[in-house]
Amino acid sequence: MLLYPSKTIKRKFPENYKEGELDFCRPEFEYDTKNAQLLTFKKCYVRFNGYLYDSNYNIVEAALIDIDKYRPTSLFIRYKKLILKPKRRLARNQTYLLAFDEWSGNHYHWITEVLPRLIVVADQLPGYILLLPDMPYVRNVGVKLMEYAGLKPLGIEWIQQKEIVKVPELKLITSVILSGRIHDDLMKQVQNRFLSLPQLAQAPPARRRIYITRANATNRRVLNEDEVVAVLKQYNFDVVAFEGLSIDEQMQLANSASIMVAIHGAGLANAIFMQSNTAVLEFRRDKVYHNQCYWHLSSSVGQKFYYLFGQPDSDNVIEGLDACNLTIPIKQLQLTIAQMIKDEQANDAVKDNG
Repeated sequence: MLLYPSKTIKRKFPENYKEGELDFCRPEFEYDTKNAQLLTFKKCYVRFNGYLYDSNYNIVEAALIDIDKYRPTSLFIRYKKLILKPKRRLARNQTYLLAFDEWSGNHYHWITEVLPRLIVVADQLPGYILLLPDMPYVRNVGVKLMEYAGLKPLGIEWIQQKEIVKVPELKLITSVILSGRIHDDLMKQVQNRFLSLPQLAQAPPARRRIYITRANATNRRVLNEDEVVAVLKQYNFDVVAFEGLSIDEQMQLANSASIMVAIHGAGLANAIFMQSNTAVLEFRRDKVYHNQCYWHLSSSVGQKFYYLFGQPDSDNVIEGLDACNLTIPIKQLQLTIAQMIKDEQANDAVKDNG
């Protein structure tokens, strides 16, 4: 069943875009979303990583986040680790819903991929038992974000690590977008649900300027952070660390920010909680076609997005356990922040006059 047809997204360029600077990621300028479908399966199997197998133990490609990255196993391994392995049978008188994949236990992927899939079936959700992986993030943060977005299933069935569950009747809501890209229509619906919460809807206008530090991280750090912070403090930025804060504290902190600055990382996913007419600056590396997700996210909800290339300390991408670190060019940082504040003041003047 087709629930939400594919559409073409034409991405607005960053506010400080210079012609040719993003040519290495030209496929991100315009792309298509996916057809969101609701598929039905009988007597199927689901694993902790979201892999779905039909009644004959064949992988269901529609449940994979990226078929090109799926590595088929040999018949022997498949027989040993899948067919012979004990399975937990779920109740026959319920219909279960699968809307997660192997990357869903992450703040960015939960907000931009799982929640939009649930938005598509929001009206039907009270009739389903939602399958979820039993992971700390999903239990402690993901479910709370579902509740805040008004996405309430009939119940939740938790899948344990290394467990396979046998499902008598399953509905699969297929992914709505290639991971790393954003479905603008659905992302705006997710944001509207958050911003309508009393604690955010009744908040004062955003006035804070915040810098998200990763000083305590082992990778993806700003190597000259002392210099960066010294510049930002000249413009009244507060230095904050999201790790250790509850999701409620993160939501309120992001909602209070008129400008958010950070190196590429999950903290920037909190831009979804920012008010309208706000701005984001992402520190990132140049000339590597990888993930443009925070540009897509900010643009999808109408924020002004800026970028600043840092000098990487390795050839690695800026994601994963071996992510590179960056040295930020201080002069260019000063110019970029000055432009952001000038744009902010111009926007305030328009609001005051109209």
